[in-house]
Amino acid sequence: MPGALLTDLYELNMAASYLARGMTEPATFSLFVRRLPPQRGFLVAAGLEDSLGYLEDLRFEEEDLAYLRDELGFGPGSLEGFRDLRFTGDVWAVPEGRIVFANEPLLEVTAPIAEAQLVETFLLNKVTFQTTIASKAARCVVAADGRGLVDFSFRRTQGIEAGIEVARGSAMVGFAATSNVEAARRFDLRAAGTMAHSYIAAFPSETDAFRAFARDFPERTITFLVDTYDTANGIRTARRSTRSASGPGWASRRTLPTSTRCTSSFPTATGPCSSSRRPRSRCPARSRCSGRRASAATSWGSVTNRPRWGPSPSCAG
Repeated sequence: MPGALLTDLYELNMAASYLARGMTEPATFSLFVRRLPPQRGFLVAAGLEDSLGYLEDLRFEEEDLAYLRDELGFGPGSLEGFRDLRFTGDVWAVPEGRIVFANEPLLEVTAPIAEAQLVETFLLNKVTFQTTIASKAARCVVAADGRGLVDFSFRRTQGIEAGIEVARGSAMVGFAATSNVEAARRFDLRAAGTMAHSYIAAFPSETDAFRAFARDFPERTITFLVDTYDTANGIRTARRSTRSASGPGWASRRTLPTSTRCTSSFPTATGPCSSSRRPRSRCPARSRCSGRRASAATSWGSVTNRPRWGPSPSCAG
């Protein structure tokens, strides 16, 4: 889906005005965070993959142009300009998973001004959300202090695609697994999950539920849900069920591994990993992309001051 209408109306207004006046000079726009709170010293860059895909495929379909003409009143000249519009500029960006500080551009676009203006909305959306998630997930990894973490956010994430992005961002910074099966398939992650309270309630007793699950899935890491009725009693029941469980292949493994591995095609904040896709992405400065890592003594944080999109100080006009 090219998605040229995945933008705000004022971007289209400005782009049409530029095109009508022959304003095709290149402009450089930077996406950056101006300030971070004292306890949120840096961010984890994310969202570049989706941003590059959008820029590579950007174009207006005929149905897009018909909507702009019939519903929004754009004239023939503007429609012709939009019909021919493709992104022809350059992208400079920090690779995903790397550390970024305040006033350092996460991403910069240099392109004819109408193109650079039009893509603002999409790039802000993707980079802001995914950087927020990756930064927050990295703080969780630091707080866990070596213990394995599982992303279980899919049921509460605001939107299906956002759930995919959360799983990806969490894995990028060192989460051991995700409950999101499609994300696990798409990004070659480890899928994890056990049971819900409804499963326990469907059996005559907790003991029956625990034993049934252990026998049905003997090769999986078993984590029993113990708080359906009475938590203390549920723990005792789980212990008895573990001792009494039997059957081919049964093994008692009740903890997540503490080590994690990089299995995806993007770099991580906790260690380098080769990236299989970085089209048209260039590092703006070696000091920004030199693989700096965070220490456990440093606080990781989410985006609390929204990233800005604006002309670079070196951009004329």
